[in-house]
Amino acid sequence: MGADRSPIAKSARPFTQMLTATRVVPGSVTVGYLDPGTWSACFGLSYRDLLLADMSGAGRIVGAELRVVAGSGDIPAGRNLICRQFLAAETEWLWMVDSDMGFAPDTVDRLVDMADPVCRPVMGALCFGLKHSEHGPFHAQRYDIQPTLYAHHRHGFQVVLDYPRDRVVQVAATGAACLLIHRNALLTVLDRHGPVWFDPISTEFGTFSEDLSFCLRLADADIEPYVHTGVKTTHHKHGSYLDEQAYDASRRQKIVM
Repeated sequence: MGADRSPIAKSARPFTQMLTATRVVPGSVTVGYLDPGTWSACFGLSYRDLLLADMSGAGRIVGAELRVVAGSGDIPAGRNLICRQFLAAETEWLWMVDSDMGFAPDTVDRLVDMADPVCRPVMGALCFGLKHSEHGPFHAQRYDIQPTLYAHHRHGFQVVLDYPRDRVVQVAATGAACLLIHRNALLTVLDRHGPVWFDPISTEFGTFSEDLSFCLRLADADIEPYVHTGVKTTHHKHGSYLDEQAYDASRRQKIVM
């Protein structure tokens, strides 16, 4: 996958403040997350359990967490700020997670174990979101649960609905709700485009979300993202929890209908 698939321009301005650590601790992880001032309970409880498991286990998570308070309109800038702060630290991996996600205590361990600084420097967990599907009566809006695994499609991406279960899968793009990123991947994108990892990219065909724009920049740098579909999560969205169990149930219901 090369630059011909990435509709982005190179940064015209040099990045004069290259934020690199003088000493990187191998295997170490920094946690970075955004929140609007509140957390979903599933995130807070999952985060507590993960930190406790890490303290009594591998001890991968070191240093201060990177928290950015951001509303929905500030997500790209917030993610970029986390990346800049991370590159100034001394850890090898950034675990970016959203504050409406639930996850297992061994999530970071399993992502790090299957990632690789060279071959698989970007590894996501299995996450789900909502996509508008149709209009209902009385101005109702219908939404489908969909996994955040994407393949190339014409001038953009299409969702991989029938993804391989419980394995590491190479994808064209994925979301940033539970994403492990090696510092070298961030530095490579930084060198090519400047500190705009998650700035939305606009083309004649539309504007890509900040996470898909990040994946476009990865593709331009010949970096392939992966998703470990065995690392499950749940996504607290509008009073519902989006996960593999809910996804499978929704697809069975459609077949019945």
